[in-house]
Amino acid sequence: MKISVVMAVYNGAAYLERSVNSILAQTYGNFEFIIVDDGSTDRTWDILSRFSDSRIRTCRLPANCGTPTALNIAVEEAETEWIAVQDADDISVPERLAVQAEYIRNNPELIAVGAKISCFGEDDIDPKRLRRAESNLNYGLSREELYRNRYFVCAMCHGTAMYSRTRFFKAGGYDPEYRITHDYDLWLKMFQLGPIEKIDRVLYRYRVHSGSLSHHDGMATYIEKLICCIRRIRQFEYGRRSGPIDLIVFANKGICRIMANDVIPHCPARVRAYFEDETQAEYAWELFKGGKADGIALLQSPHRNALNGFFLRKGMVMNKNLFLL
Repeated sequence: MKISVVMAVYNGAAYLERSVNSILAQTYGNFEFIIVDDGSTDRTWDILSRFSDSRIRTCRLPANCGTPTALNIAVEEAETEWIAVQDADDISVPERLAVQAEYIRNNPELIAVGAKISCFGEDDIDPKRLRRAESNLNYGLSREELYRNRYFVCAMCHGTAMYSRTRFFKAGGYDPEYRITHDYDLWLKMFQLGPIEKIDRVLYRYRVHSGSLSHHDGMATYIEKLICCIRRIRQFEYGRRSGPIDLIVFANKGICRIMANDVIPHCPARVRAYFEDETQAEYAWELFKGGKADGIALLQSPHRNALNGFFLRKGMVMNKNLFLL
């Protein structure tokens, strides 16, 4: 089983060499390594040019096109069915490809597999941030758990992913419209095509640093995630109906404002009502039962768990008309 490892890198000189070497040092040797320099203006191309390993193939884009486009190019260039992602600032442990290849051979029905991660960073990174990132990206393992929580959390850390090239193209690949959450969008699309699992073993070291997009643009990441979720909910859960879907939204005041101003204008959806706490749950239920909304979305709020339990007891169905986002 030959594997195509793909990497997109933009101005990644600081961490690139160590990241590339972590793939070249894999105990599993049957792979090609396709690296796309996405219009870097630092020393990235010079570093890539120094590698003489015959398994590496490089491509240099004349201008920065964005990670989704660069990765789509890399997957297009791949010669094998199974694609492994390596992010340009992270580290794969030496056994990563071997363990994932064996897991896929033993579970041929899978269309993608990830793994657990450990986080590391520079001395100035808050240890709480490392623990939070590790907890979020390690959430869930089984195909049932990942699928059930698909609109709530990202299924897996992008750099740990190994997926079917055929299913990748059937899903439509990475959507260039998403600057940050292109991987999350891909998992939502691929969930419609087959099972995805995560290996219960740390195979990847995820670097948290001050230059990462999520560090500077945490709210931008959340906004993109919400837009992505609502678009895919409309497509996959309400595909038979025409026009936008009508939602009732529960969230804290700040998130309600973000939904109204930054999310819904970009989605095939309308919000019939915004509510903040469980005191309005019965009224929201009456609106839904009376056909005034297609579904209820529960966003960041201290009341989310109580609301979720209330609506489930009323007979609503998770990921059909009740959504944790």
